[in-house]
Amino acid sequence: MDPFSFGLVMVSAIMHAGWNLFVKKDEDKFLSLTVMAATSGILCALLLLFTPGINAGAWKILIISAPLHAGYRICLSLGYKYGDMSQVYPIARGATPLLVTLLSVILLDIHLALSQVVGIIAIAIGIMWLSFHRGLPNNHEGRAISFALGTAAFITVFTLLDSKGARLSGEAFSYVLWLFVLEGALMFVIAASVNRRRLFDYINRNGKTCMVNGAVMSAAHGLIILALARSPAALVSALRETSVIFGIIFSAWILKERIGPIKLSCTLLVLVGIFFTIFK
Repeated sequence: MDPFSFGLVMVSAIMHAGWNLFVKKDEDKFLSLTVMAATSGILCALLLLFTPGINAGAWKILIISAPLHAGYRICLSLGYKYGDMSQVYPIARGATPLLVTLLSVILLDIHLALSQVVGIIAIAIGIMWLSFHRGLPNNHEGRAISFALGTAAFITVFTLLDSKGARLSGEAFSYVLWLFVLEGALMFVIAASVNRRRLFDYINRNGKTCMVNGAVMSAAHGLIILALARSPAALVSALRETSVIFGIIFSAWILKERIGPIKLSCTLLVLVGIFFTIFK
């Protein structure tokens, strides 16, 4: 990987951890993600004016995938409502490649290399240890862990769908733009349907900040797409997961969460496992 691509991925990882930090800090995690997703959708809609269209067959996948993306945002907001970022973020990020790999083996009959098996075991141990190192979780912590795993489950399913949709579309970049447009619109409609007054009151108070973070969220995805165009996908996928480390740094430095040796060890184990699952 050339230095420029490496820099793109590192900046993207910092941005990804950064917008997660904002959601965790915000007074209303669901509405913050809603306005961020809507901002991302508007920016992507503008970019669609300059990109080619997609093949009709990809729309069937887009219609299924967009609600899954919205479900991921909702689940993530609930995870941050009940738990620490230093717990929810590593579980959600770490369980995703674990589930993607396992489903690929079960559904697509993909054979694993020894390194990938080692990676799966490392991730599983790290997540289990992170979840239960203090014994059985209480109601609040149990909900946080459940929503973190639910977040990973949503990401897993739409990752598999989007990989197929991007190929069918004929224009992967346009497919991603349409996906974020639909997701942003859907999130906004859901929030307005639940409580329109609350949504617009929130926008009046926090809209500008959320819009900035929505732009950051979009930029993080855009940088990854640029890196993928220049470097091997396996390297990009592995390095982007360093966002877990930045997430831990932010949660300790800014949120003042307690990061003991066990939590740090679990996070590093998950990160090492992610690297092993990506390389054959």
